[in-house]
Amino acid sequence: MRYQEIQPNAAAARFVRAYWILEDDDPFRVHRIVPDGRAQLILNLGRPYEACADGVWTRQPQCFLIGQITGPLMLRSSGAVRMIGVTFHPHTAGRLLNVPIGELTDKAVSVDDISRDLHRLVQEIETPDQAGALDGMVLSLAKRAGREDGVLAGAVGEVESGGTLLSVEEIARQAGLSARQFERRFRQAVGIPPKLFSRMQRFQRVFAALEGARTGWADAAIRCGYYDQAHLIRDFREFAGKPPAVLLSEESDLARDFVQRTKVSHFSNPRAGASR
Repeated sequence: MRYQEIQPNAAAARFVRAYWILEDDDPFRVHRIVPDGRAQLILNLGRPYEACADGVWTRQPQCFLIGQITGPLMLRSSGAVRMIGVTFHPHTAGRLLNVPIGELTDKAVSVDDISRDLHRLVQEIETPDQAGALDGMVLSLAKRAGREDGVLAGAVGEVESGGTLLSVEEIARQAGLSARQFERRFRQAVGIPPKLFSRMQRFQRVFAALEGARTGWADAAIRCGYYDQAHLIRDFREFAGKPPAVLLSEESDLARDFVQRTKVSHFSNPRAGASR
């Protein structure tokens, strides 16, 4: 498996956190994807993936936008993988692509159904080596993007960083918004409620806290804002589908990716899960 992350240029970075390339010649590999609070644009240049829902595997679109996922997503490749992805900032996908991002939560929508411009731009990228062309695609779409909600963008960044461990209510108050205003504007821009997004970011920060540190789950959980280890385990079950000990013992590659800050979770760092 080959994974490579590419940083956007300064102009595109207003909308995009990272581009990535994934190539794998091992078909039928199963991946467990966990929420990270960011939408993804997936350009599948090889065989399409299949997703599992209620025990049934169904084929995903060849190229698609996936909104926020709120729980674990199981995927498997149906052949050789040649994939390029765009990881958006939490609040930018809907504005850049002019889509109601909240309606795409836990959904994958073909680019054909989003816009003709996006479909045309995607068709111009034929190999993973053309990932550098994504800057041009993003900037072309940005010309028609609506104006950024600066207050909301700052508040999203505050929740995302979690440096002060402020509550959502405190962040709304600092932004000069009522709780109801903040909830409405956050859902419109990000696609999920601010408290759910905040929980996702706290969940992700635990793995960064464990990276290179001689500490246990309980200490890491408390340092990241959890009341106790049991509180963390509840989030593990919701977002990853398994408690920490089981996940780490059965899916060691995934666990290593969790604690590598340079990797992007969600679609951009799938690693082997059930089928090896």
